[in-house]
Amino acid sequence: MKRLFYFALVSTLIFVACGGDDSSNPFVASEDLSSSSLIPIEVLSSSSKGDPGSMAGRTSSSRMDSVGSSSSQKDKSSSSVVKSSSSFRMSSASLPSSSSREVSISSSSVRNDKLSSSVVLVSSSAIVASSSSNAAEGVTGFMTDERDGQTYKIVKIGHLWWFAQNLNYETVDSHCYNDSAEYCAKYGRLYKWAAAVGKSEDECGYRHECNLTLPVQGACPPGWRVPSNYDWNDLLVTAGGDDVAGEVLRDSKEGGFALLYAGRINFAGEFVQEGRSACIWSSSETDEYDGYYADFYYSYDKVMFPNEAEKYDGYSVRCVKGEL
Repeated sequence: MKRLFYFALVSTLIFVACGGDDSSNPFVASEDLSSSSLIPIEVLSSSSKGDPGSMAGRTSSSRMDSVGSSSSQKDKSSSSVVKSSSSFRMSSASLPSSSSREVSISSSSVRNDKLSSSVVLVSSSAIVASSSSNAAEGVTGFMTDERDGQTYKIVKIGHLWWFAQNLNYETVDSHCYNDSAEYCAKYGRLYKWAAAVGKSEDECGYRHECNLTLPVQGACPPGWRVPSNYDWNDLLVTAGGDDVAGEVLRDSKEGGFALLYAGRINFAGEFVQEGRSACIWSSSETDEYDGYYADFYYSYDKVMFPNEAEKYDGYSVRCVKGEL
């Protein structure tokens, strides 16, 4: 009997020491997560060119039409046919910016600022802008567009004055979201690229490369311009970099850039993404098919810039003035 007892005890100890299959351990299963199952945010910033009717030629914003996700059927692998926005990245070292210095503006210096007679300052505040501050609050004011009498809030971020509202000046090939005037009053108008830069479709539209000389007034009021890639780069650096600028520039408080998520008009002429995306043109041209733009999403802090879009898409315009 003792022998039988000892034999059973030894067998039990051997079984416990060897253990069972790891698959029965829930912690092993939960730790077996591959990063390949995660969708990198960089895929949202890629783009390609193609025919208007081709799904293979859609930009990243077109792939976000339904739910703002890169899992849409329109999505394409960034490693196969598209170029990452990082390949277009402008080095802040080669462009004027506030990343290497702190800019302090006092009330007295604001009163001496040289502005057009149509700009009336209503408030002033000190600003410290640097890439490490993650802040972009500036001096605010208003300007009136003498062409149609509309008044816009403006903000000085770094050393440039920006519209703190989307442009709402009516031109050929510009539209209100859903063709409704109430959306124009809320979000401004959506412009084809040629309309944004003040040219006809025959001059600068899809399949027409026009090689504009900067600065480009375009649809903006006299003395103002459609921001080029240099202007956008300066703004994003001042806001702390493209990884956080989407959150910083979302600010609608006094002194904020006040992003408006106006949506856009896609290649099929559909109004999409109202309240979710802010696609704003640059005056910089990619080629005869595409123009550059800054791509903001309400649910992301990162800015997709510079991104490319077909010139027939309808995007917002922000105007800017000042020397870089």
